[in-house]
Amino acid sequence: MKKHVLLTLMAAVMLMVLPSCGPDDDPLSHLTDGVKVITADPMYITATTASCGAEVTADDNGLLIEIGVCWSLSEHPTIDDKVVKSHHCSQPFTGLLTHLEPNTEYYVCGYAQYGTEYVYGDVKSFTTLIDTIPTSSPVTTLPAYDITSEGFTCEVQIEPFGATPLMAGVCYSRYPDFSIYNCEGYYTADNPYHACCYCYYGLMPNTQYYYRGFVAYISDEFSSQANYLYGNILSITTLDTPLDLSLYTYYPYYNWSDDHIVVSGYMECNKPEVINEVGFCYSHTNEYPQFDSDFHVIAGTPTGEWYDFSSDIYNLSANTTYYLRSYARYMTDSIRYGNVVSFDTY
Repeated sequence: MKKHVLLTLMAAVMLMVLPSCGPDDDPLSHLTDGVKVITADPMYITATTASCGAEVTADDNGLLIEIGVCWSLSEHPTIDDKVVKSHHCSQPFTGLLTHLEPNTEYYVCGYAQYGTEYVYGDVKSFTTLIDTIPTSSPVTTLPAYDITSEGFTCEVQIEPFGATPLMAGVCYSRYPDFSIYNCEGYYTADNPYHACCYCYYGLMPNTQYYYRGFVAYISDEFSSQANYLYGNILSITTLDTPLDLSLYTYYPYYNWSDDHIVVSGYMECNKPEVINEVGFCYSHTNEYPQFDSDFHVIAGTPTGEWYDFSSDIYNLSANTTYYLRSYARYMTDSIRYGNVVSFDTY
């Protein structure tokens, strides 16, 4: 009996002197210290949907199980509330929050499951839009300015409506019945409420174009398909391109005789389609030979913006000084001349 009492006393003393194991000594208590979750700002907010995401960094990515966002009407959402999640934890996550109530404030935060623990990011809030469908378009197309031969500048004003605009811009066409799907071109701007678009590529000179502003938005919470609202249609006529035409007359380079030489020239023109012909005028009395009053020979019709041409001239007088220059006849009756050169026959 004494031996049993002694053993009991010794066991009690040992329990008293052994160190206790508290929370600070639990090897799993600091498991989540190396985990950080960042909650993205809510975006693309409509009356019933919104987009939000999260990004996680951890000391041991192998312990990451899932990443997501949770949301609630309360200021401290948890995974017990509504969630949208992903198991691809190594990259930022973005989820679509659905079945929201219009004109309601929600709280959302990112989270990550790390082992058996959950780590939360900071809480963000947003308010859904009023559930209204515009009875008239919120888009106003403003008059164009800075009109050139190949483009114009246009501004578009977007009034607030029951959805978040994704982008705004201008579309255009040579035909008055058009949309973003069958237009000849469109430009967008960074500001979806006041878009200033510089439409300066690919338009044809001296041509009438119709243009209208538009705004794109998503109204269906289960689809990423964009919807479009359009503004009023206006029109402009691009300017005509100024004719840039230059001619150069080369000095006759071979086969001089008493009645025959070969002459050549070079043309450069930004609108070769308006050139009817190129050739040479020559005279032995007029230092500036003319197409109508002096002799001329036709060398050809240009096939491009840069064009070399040549011609033969016969029946010249011997031992005579001649004056020669190239010419281009364009738009039927207009004449442009090159430089004058002189040569002597023998």
